[in-house]
Amino acid sequence: MRRLLFCFLFLMLFGCEPSASHADLKSYIAKTNSSAKATATPVPPEPRYVPMPFLGYDVQDPFVFPLLSGKENYARGTCWQPDDLPGKDPLEALPLESLSFKGVMGSEGHYWALLEGKDKSIYRVGIGRVLGLNRGRVESISKNSLSITEHLPDGLGCWQVRHVRLTLTHYDKG
Repeated sequence: MRRLLFCFLFLMLFGCEPSASHADLKSYIAKTNSSAKATATPVPPEPRYVPMPFLGYDVQDPFVFPLLSGKENYARGTCWQPDDLPGKDPLEALPLESLSFKGVMGSEGHYWALLEGKDKSIYRVGIGRVLGLNRGRVESISKNSLSITEHLPDGLGCWQVRHVRLTLTHYDKG
């Protein structure tokens, strides 16, 4: 069987005639090469970079309050300002997002909230305590929630009030 296959392959390889004239193929190739034309589009010239000097004298200084009509409406005292809070509380250095509400202790109407920081420290917080970067004051504590009033600057000398509520979530570790 192998010999038969070998003989068949041998005949197939030598069945092609090396001396055959391929005149028609050669004439077609010559005709195609003579009629071919280059149709490439020329490359556009490279753009020239011209540096422009920076002239900063006509630009508003970012550290100077802009001269706007009605600026006097934002003068200190004409819009709401937060009460000056005594001294810095250690919890004011922590962002409110880094604190998680873990529980409540106390009796009805006299609760203390337990907050956990990123470093796993537990803080006992009562009504009136200041916490968070936005001078948040604890307004009320219930069995399941903690209400905080934050004071946010608006950038024009006035302050806005934002109410935040942290809720206690119960889950089973089952």
